Amino acid sequence: MTGRPSLLSILTLESLRDLFRHRSFVVLIFLVLAADRTLHHFASPESIKGMLDLSRWQQQLPQLLFVQLPELIGRWIFNPWILVVLAGLFLFKQVVSLWPSSSLRGWHRQTEKAGLLQSLFGLRLAQFSWDLLALMILSSFLVIWSLLHFAWCRAWWLAGGASMPAWIYLTLLGLAWPLILAGLSYSSKLAVLQGGSFRERFGLFFKLFYQPRVLLGSWLFYTCRLVLEILFVAVIPLGALLYLDNLVLRTLIACLSMTPSYSYLKMASFKFFLYIYSPYPLIQEEFRDYLSPAMVGLST
Repeated sequence: MTGRPSLLSILTLESLRDLFRHRSFVVLIFLVLAADRTLHHFASPESIKGMLDLSRWQQQLPQLLFVQLPELIGRWIFNPWILVVLAGLFLFKQVVSLWPSSSLRGWHRQTEKAGLLQSLFGLRLAQFSWDLLALMILSSFLVIWSLLHFAWCRAWWLAGGASMPAWIYLTLLGLAWPLILAGLSYSSKLAVLQGGSFRERFGLFFKLFYQPRVLLGSWLFYTCRLVLEILFVAVIPLGALLYLDNLVLRTLIACLSMTPSYSYLKMASFKFFLYIYSPYPLIQEEFRDYLSPAMVGLST
């Protein structure tokens, strides 16, 4: 492929074009949407409205964060069912991330079929193991970041009793969240690579935390993605659920909002992954049929 004038073109026109061509990926997103609708069936609009009451959060947030949450986590740690929950979350992550990444890998190599079933049966145990280890490392970073800021924010709250430390703590967690999303995304994309050892792939994964180009670029991209996901995957479907009584209409609005936007963002995320990691030989070798000299030159 030749003539890639800009990153904007890659993330917009090319991503939209390939989204319509890569139909197996859209099918998978419809499956995710069906699961999401099933989960929403068990939450009443009244309970959701109560959770979204900002005045309630303003009063209760410090107590929830600095007192009740540590107590709850303390009970969860020693609950054997937490392992079942974590295993379920890991399985869900494989369905919505590792499996599509495997399909998109074949799609962008252009020499391989990228069907949904081919991508599923092409996954290997080593890829699941690599992704699990990467998630454990990412979780460790998140826990360390959370605990460091929790300590001084809680001490500030105990000294003055104001609600500001709680909001500052949430802000600090929010600033780190785009990098966590990037790590969750990159772990699957690096896991499905056919080339490279465990060590080589972790070398690329850790660049997210210290290499300025990867770190800053990923933070900006996933901040934008997070804003779009909040709008199209959360706010609009949630608004339809809360304020529309017609079941068909609110389901239609949710489908039209969630499915195309989430599918597009996943496609654009894979292309951004190729762009941000394109200077590195492992990615260049894996996707040499997709990456053109123009794109590699644009990335360096």
